[in-house]
Amino acid sequence: MIKKIRRRFYYYGAWVISKLVLLIPYKFAVGPLSVFFGCIAPYLTRDAADIAKRNLKLAFPNADDKWIKKVVKNIFINQTRNFFELANFPKLNKRFLAKISEIENVDLILESVKKGNGTLFVSAHTGNWEITAAAVAKLGVKVNVVAKKIYIDGLNDMLVNYREQKGVNVILRDTKDSAKKLLKALKHGEIIAMLIDQDTNVPSVMVDFFGHPARTPLGLASLALKTGATVLVGMDMRVGKFNHRTVIKGPVTITPSGDKQKDIINLTQKATLILQDHIQRYPDQWVWFHKRW
Repeated sequence: MIKKIRRRFYYYGAWVISKLVLLIPYKFAVGPLSVFFGCIAPYLTRDAADIAKRNLKLAFPNADDKWIKKVVKNIFINQTRNFFELANFPKLNKRFLAKISEIENVDLILESVKKGNGTLFVSAHTGNWEITAAAVAKLGVKVNVVAKKIYIDGLNDMLVNYREQKGVNVILRDTKDSAKKLLKALKHGEIIAMLIDQDTNVPSVMVDFFGHPARTPLGLASLALKTGATVLVGMDMRVGKFNHRTVIKGPVTITPSGDKQKDIINLTQKATLILQDHIQRYPDQWVWFHKRW
């Protein structure tokens, strides 16, 4: 009973905040307000900041403390901007979204969709990944994102609704029919986007990430090998305060060895290294406070 009341309290709190955010001018929220909250966040969430520092030292062993501290601050600013951008989804129309986002190598997506075999879109928590999905969907192609259900139903419904408003269908991986929905989407030539840059409670394989073994979801590679769907990598990067650019790379392919597990590892590794290269170029736009290793 107490847990139910607490969850209800969290939901209404989030609902009120989401409505208040819509009253704040967009550029003020994503600009100076995000910088303000982003700068104080490392002091309010010291555990997360400490995890980010440790991860950065693992990934960039030659970096000095001053650089790491600066990156950590920018990470929190970026995530605060992500929050305000997502909270503003209800009032971001297609024209505004087109103004703030662009896609590099868009032909790779259109050519893949034209083939009709389905597209598996590998991505990571860089820039604002929600903008990436919305930007691809505005091309007029069918986009599905695989996501974990939030344990508070009201918040989960709110997030799903935000995405669906931008033409992005959500497939919750914890549901019984999720596998059937994924196969059906690929069969119909649709795009399925998956984030594979975190250690989550799903079937995984160990691959190299910044020189260290990291548990990485194997679902995307398994689906690709099973269905023959095209694998593309798409990562968002923030350009200035308000604009975004999604960079598309691929197709990502391997030469089948006949060993299913080995092929899954090889394809996952190849995609992960492309993500790593992007994160290495824009380290302050990735979620280093996640316990990756």
